[in-house]
Amino acid sequence: MAIQVMLLSVRPGAAHHSALEIVAKDYLQRCGKTLPAMARVFRTEKMLMEFVRDEKHVGAALFWIADLGGKSLDSVAFAERIREARDNGIRRFMLAIGPADGWSDEARKAADLRLSLGAMTLPHELAWLVLSEQIYRTSTILQGHPYHLGH
Repeated sequence: MAIQVMLLSVRPGAAHHSALEIVAKDYLQRCGKTLPAMARVFRTEKMLMEFVRDEKHVGAALFWIADLGGKSLDSVAFAERIREARDNGIRRFMLAIGPADGWSDEARKAADLRLSLGAMTLPHELAWLVLSEQIYRTSTILQGHPYHLGH
């Protein structure tokens, strides 16, 4: 059975419709049945954390946050972690981009992993694009598809 990936974001106000988001959504759609992926935006961290608690309450869910002080993983290690989660019965993998002022201590404690996207701070849309592409890249790595090679 496939693991479902949920790319979550905290973004107050209206959702942005930038060119970066269009490309990011395309990457998520390309994941197909191998790694079904969806995106969801929340207006507040509290709303996102309530969603995460509900998903974890159902069971078999993993929650990672993008966080400047987090662990750095290359693409293969990222894919291997998702493969391990899937093979160990995890059915929902939630990866979240936090509010502009950073994650609360509660969210950091609730996270199964804090993931660093690098030492630089990125705007939401660029972080969204990077993670969307990495989720797609993970789907290709899990399939043995050549997309990852040489990129």
